[in-house]
Amino acid sequence: MENNIVNEQKIFNRNKWCYSLGGIGRDMTYTLMATFLMVYIQYTMNLTIAQFSTISFLLVIGRVWDAINDPIMGTIIENTKGKWGKFKPWIIIGAVLTAVVIILIFNIRSFAGWDFVIFFAVSYFVWELTFTMNDISYWSMLASLSTDAKKRNKITTLAVVFAGVGAFAANAIIALASGDMVRFYGGVSIGIAFALVACQTLTVLGVKEDQRIIAENNAKENNVTFKDMFNTIKNNDQLLWITLAMFLYNIGSSLLGSTLAYNMIYLEINYGGIEGTLLVLCLGVSSILLQSFYASLVGKFGRNKLLRYSLALTSAGYLMLLLLGFTFIPINIITICIFAIFVFSGQAIFYMVLTVNLTNTIEYNEYKTGERREGVIFSLRPFMAKFASAVTQLIITGILIFSGIYALTENVSMLETQKNAFESKYISGTVEGQAEYMLNLENHQIIFDQELQEKLEEIDKTTYDTAADKQVAIDQANLEIEEMYKALEDTVITLNTETGLYTMDITSSANNIFYGERDNVLMKFILRGGITIVPIIFLCGAFLVLKKKYIIDEEMYDHMMEEINKRRIAQGKAVE
Repeated sequence: MENNIVNEQKIFNRNKWCYSLGGIGRDMTYTLMATFLMVYIQYTMNLTIAQFSTISFLLVIGRVWDAINDPIMGTIIENTKGKWGKFKPWIIIGAVLTAVVIILIFNIRSFAGWDFVIFFAVSYFVWELTFTMNDISYWSMLASLSTDAKKRNKITTLAVVFAGVGAFAANAIIALASGDMVRFYGGVSIGIAFALVACQTLTVLGVKEDQRIIAENNAKENNVTFKDMFNTIKNNDQLLWITLAMFLYNIGSSLLGSTLAYNMIYLEINYGGIEGTLLVLCLGVSSILLQSFYASLVGKFGRNKLLRYSLALTSAGYLMLLLLGFTFIPINIITICIFAIFVFSGQAIFYMVLTVNLTNTIEYNEYKTGERREGVIFSLRPFMAKFASAVTQLIITGILIFSGIYALTENVSMLETQKNAFESKYISGTVEGQAEYMLNLENHQIIFDQELQEKLEEIDKTTYDTAADKQVAIDQANLEIEEMYKALEDTVITLNTETGLYTMDITSSANNIFYGERDNVLMKFILRGGITIVPIIFLCGAFLVLKKKYIIDEEMYDHMMEEINKRRIAQGKAVE
């Protein structure tokens, strides 16, 4: 008996670490796509407002469609049988395919304008499909690793902490990209792709599932049908309420760490510095520390009190961020980081409570129906996350366009593209080619004539309602080129005497573009309100849903497990 207990503890510890460490590469991948994909497009692709808006619309449609597919994927997982169980095959297949797709998205730059929009549409929809395979199978496995409340808290805490480590690492690295975005994103995407496959391989090979459970699943004669899927979701009232709360939370919590935050730093502080990375350090350290102590905190205060404390802390941080620069407290990276720590710490605890609450609805489903249905139930986690992401994307796009920030950053995007073109051409060319390119750059003529010609060719391919509309587009193209002439006057080109290669520093030019708008109160307030006021509204909504509708507290969970274990004993099944 004692040997069995020791062996079970060893297996649990092994599963806990192999499962949780696997989340690092996953969340690095998700951060790259969810947080930085739009930064990459905004600052490197030279798209019109119509093209940028179309891509944003495609993101919304893709995420909504993907959200709808999540329960379907959950059903497919429930029906998967074999010696590897129902989770592992989809974890590794999804990881490998996702790695291939993100490498292609960030390294193929042979498309421009509407051709890029088409390329993006296809590649993004493929990414949604492949990541869904991995995402749902990975998180569904969590509930199958333990039903003991204390063990559940431990493994959930560790899994969320390492997911935070992955997100933090990706944020910290990618935040350094400004000033060399094209090349930086290409290299980082390859590194993250390898990290994803490596981490998920650790989970697949390292986690030891209960062979009796796998055998029971393989022996089932009746597959889970789509009707069963809908009934499971419909009849689990606690699952529906926690899903709504997580939906509201995800919208509110994602805005400060989104494209908007980096635009705020670029507009109000500096472009091309380490400020973005410093903000990420605050996010990572505060989130990971608070999540690491979750098990102790929940044991002392309980989930309901933790929710109230976390909401109060988060709201206070947001309000102070809103007022920075408009009060006696100045806005700089130090003051931003101080109050961002309040926000990130509060949200870290809020998220942990939500994750545990969602996991507990699996036992609630077994308590009511006798069926666990981990795959179907946990499919609602990415379902609401992606649905929330679609709403968030609409908010972000509206703020960037309505405030005028997107039109402003198009000039910075042209600088980033020019830097990449310049350094790519001279590095692969001959000495004579370098000298010729430097002469052309100094004169600005050939480079910008070619840029203008490409824009005019794109205009000729486009259908306009009137000749006047076409002329407006032509005038706009000429104006953009003129602005680039002015911007490049401040670029710094340096010769490396050891390598004989030139580098271009565009940060001074980019900061000059932002400088003229740093006193634009309306632009700043729209942007600031989007990452402070809007989150408070959504987080309060999530809190109210939990307070009014969610009933699975610690006492009720213990009662459910007593009843479930009695049934298992009566049916001759093992009790954990």
